[in-house]
Amino acid sequence: MPTDSNRASLSAPDSVLHALLGAVFSGFAHPVIIKDAQLRFVHVNAPACAMLGRAAPELLGRTDDAIVPAAQAARIAAVDREILASGEPRAFEEAITTPDGEARHLLTHKHRIAPPGAREPLILTMITDVTELRHAERRQRHSEAHYRALVDLLPQVVWVADARGQVTEIGPTWSRLSGRAAEAAYGSGWESAVHAQDLPRVRRQWRTSVTSGAPLDVQCRVRAADGTFRWVRNRAAARRDARGRIVAWHGLLEDIHERKRAELALRESEALVRSIVESTPDGIQLLDAEGELLLVNPAGRRLFGAPTAADGQGRRWDRVLAPGDLAKGARALAQVRAGRVARFEAYVTPRERPGLCMDIIAAPVPGADGKPARTLTIWRDISGAKAARDATEAARRAAEAAAAKLAAVLENTLDCVVVLDREWRLSYMNANARRLLSLGNEAIGQSLWTLYPQEQNGVFADHYRKALATHLPVTFEEYLPALSRWLEVHAAPTDEGLSIFFRDTSERRRAEQERFQAQAQVFHMSRHDALTTLPNRVLLRERLERGLAELEPGAHLSVLTLDLDAFKPVNDTYGHPVGDMLLRHIADRLNGCVREEDTVARVGGDEFVVLTRHGGAAAEAPALAARLIDALQRPFDLDGVSVEISACAGIALAPDDGTRVEALLRASDVALYRAKAQGRGTCLRYVPGMDTPLLARQAMKVALKGAIARDELELFFQPLVDLSSKRVSACEALLRWRQADAGLVSPADFIPLAEESGLIHAIGQWVLRGACQEAVRWTDDIAVAVNLSPLQFRDENLVAVVAQALTDAGLAAARLQLEITESVMLDESAANLRTLQALRRLGVKIVMDDFGTGYSSFGYLRRFPFDKIKVDRGFINDLPHGRESLAVVRAVAGIGRSLGITTVVEGVETQAQLEVVSAEGFDEGQGYLFSGPVPAAQVPALLHRLTRRPPEAGPGTANETPQ
Repeated sequence: MPTDSNRASLSAPDSVLHALLGAVFSGFAHPVIIKDAQLRFVHVNAPACAMLGRAAPELLGRTDDAIVPAAQAARIAAVDREILASGEPRAFEEAITTPDGEARHLLTHKHRIAPPGAREPLILTMITDVTELRHAERRQRHSEAHYRALVDLLPQVVWVADARGQVTEIGPTWSRLSGRAAEAAYGSGWESAVHAQDLPRVRRQWRTSVTSGAPLDVQCRVRAADGTFRWVRNRAAARRDARGRIVAWHGLLEDIHERKRAELALRESEALVRSIVESTPDGIQLLDAEGELLLVNPAGRRLFGAPTAADGQGRRWDRVLAPGDLAKGARALAQVRAGRVARFEAYVTPRERPGLCMDIIAAPVPGADGKPARTLTIWRDISGAKAARDATEAARRAAEAAAAKLAAVLENTLDCVVVLDREWRLSYMNANARRLLSLGNEAIGQSLWTLYPQEQNGVFADHYRKALATHLPVTFEEYLPALSRWLEVHAAPTDEGLSIFFRDTSERRRAEQERFQAQAQVFHMSRHDALTTLPNRVLLRERLERGLAELEPGAHLSVLTLDLDAFKPVNDTYGHPVGDMLLRHIADRLNGCVREEDTVARVGGDEFVVLTRHGGAAAEAPALAARLIDALQRPFDLDGVSVEISACAGIALAPDDGTRVEALLRASDVALYRAKAQGRGTCLRYVPGMDTPLLARQAMKVALKGAIARDELELFFQPLVDLSSKRVSACEALLRWRQADAGLVSPADFIPLAEESGLIHAIGQWVLRGACQEAVRWTDDIAVAVNLSPLQFRDENLVAVVAQALTDAGLAAARLQLEITESVMLDESAANLRTLQALRRLGVKIVMDDFGTGYSSFGYLRRFPFDKIKVDRGFINDLPHGRESLAVVRAVAGIGRSLGITTVVEGVETQAQLEVVSAEGFDEGQGYLFSGPVPAAQVPALLHRLTRRPPEAGPGTANETPQ
């Protein structure tokens, strides 16, 4: 208000105007400042005083140069004069330091306004504190940078594709692997890096996954940065939305080139051994553990007269040896079973080749566990003296050749091989062993304990000594500190010492450990809420099942379901970070009210369940519920933001209210539903029959599903009248449901059910098509208005549905007005704004309904250029005598004129109300003074009647259906 010193300079109309502006903006949560044409303060609301650090009497009548430094005041005055001169609004953001030294970010909007009756224009300044928003944006950027750093560190290539299988994002490891830019892989650009022979198979498998939703797992070759091709394994899984539709694919591409090379080397090694066996002139037989012949090489078939492999199968070697040499064979077989190589001479029976003397070598073939599983025998004919000498020489040469070939096999095997004599000296190492042990040829002949003295009395030495002492192979896996590696070892004693086969299993052990940790983490995450770390619904059910199974006679198990009141406004007002912080504080308070053995679970966005066991006193559960509700009603301090909420609770007891999980949870939900109906802070225990209203509600929901098919839905229309011409400008479509056995059902009863069940999309399309088809029967100057539910904006096909309805009906887009409520702007505002802009491009008109009832109705006028705003009927009911309502109505009319937006009042029922809103300059009116809603068939008659009867004649007919 002006001070005494300048009040005389204001005329009586100006004083009234300034008082009115003060009444309008005094309740705003954000700072508001109004200046006159001389740039003097004529109104500052309480938030503005707090921001400037001065009381209103110290500010009113003064200019900025009396409040802030001269340079700053000059800049402010220059902007204000430019706005007064041009009439163009200004919006800018600036960083300031408050009187108490705190840095804040402010978003300032300035407008020139010309209220009715004012002698000169005014400057309206509205300021919004966006400090928390900027802090949240910085935290978001930090989180994204953290995620990107993690992706950069991964050795695998992380990639993302959309639901159609087109790559939209790929990690930096792709560029390091392929030498190509990440952008070149987007869409289907990755195909250019795949080997031409592998590409058709990869395409086929990827199309199958995208079509069916099955995970992808494919191996192929891709061109590396150096131009060579490397083997990779590409895996992907679909991410689905709440309705099970695929919204994206997340993939991981892993370099497996070295593993592939190892597999190829193993196959080549196997082929080499097979070539040796097939080409050697000695007879070779493979026997099972009992000495039964399993296979024989070509030389063996020729030697024993068996023309084919099948003819040699199934013969035991003791049936081949002469009777006098059977004992030699038995001893040799025993040595082989002990893991040692045996060599002896023996004659074969006359049945085979009489007088044939054979030099026989028998060696163990270890199985997967390292123990002898098969016996390999090598037979050479040494008959006759000369033949013996020749055979000896040939045997020497063959042995040398076999040794060379065996060494070649050992050098190509994937295992590390070390041979020790009985003095622990190294007599042989293959290449893999030399690389792993970091030893050269100079180590041959040295003692193992000289090379690794710290292991002489360690675990490895114990196993080796045991093998030599028992003459039995040993198999073990241990950690070798000297190499910082895990080794899997097979050690077999020989006549000369010890043969050791080992391999590095560190990566496998590490992978197993990581897999175990990942499984444990996944298991924990699958049973706990990620935000509060409380048990989720899965773990709650498990503990409830266990509690029911262990419930003793006379004891009770209580299920308390709590639902928070006013949690959504906290999210809407302060943002989701504050809402998440509030949920964590709530979890802490609930845990502080229960015992350690009790369970507090989060089962929904703002729904918690407490599971507790107690003795025979059933009153313990309501007492606990009361403590929980009281704890939640105390204010929460969330980083300087004080938040107050309340809660309701529903209680079910076992075994009184059920002995099964589903029955108890349902009973607790029913009790909660009834408690919420009675008001905040209410706690009720379930009693039989409590779910009757819910069952009725469910029955109505089921009936609603078939309402369209049964032709039970009807459209009524209520006219909107242009207050200057007194002609109907539009008709608003209103939905009615006429049940065969219950008559008309109130929209207030079935519209929430339609939104809850998802039927609102089908019903909304039906209303939209029907309204457009009815409107084409009216004259071209009358539009049709259709209300859209906020849930319809979640349908990505909404714009296409509207366009199709206009096309099918042949209705001009400019004749369709779509009415939305403030919640559309609150819920997913960025996506909904894009939808509103797409609808605007179709040519339809956008109307904000129930204007003035929400948190930020005025703010939304800046975010989207609405064609029309409808003032809620709540501001019209107490006109013409309600001063507060009159001030709001007058302010809305002025804003509409300033912004060029059509203004509408609904709920006009008396001539006095009509005169007030007409005087304030509203463009259109709607209400029973003109007509109530009427069926579609009566609209032509209604339009004809309204053109002949002025509104002063009274409201519509008494039999019109109320809105």
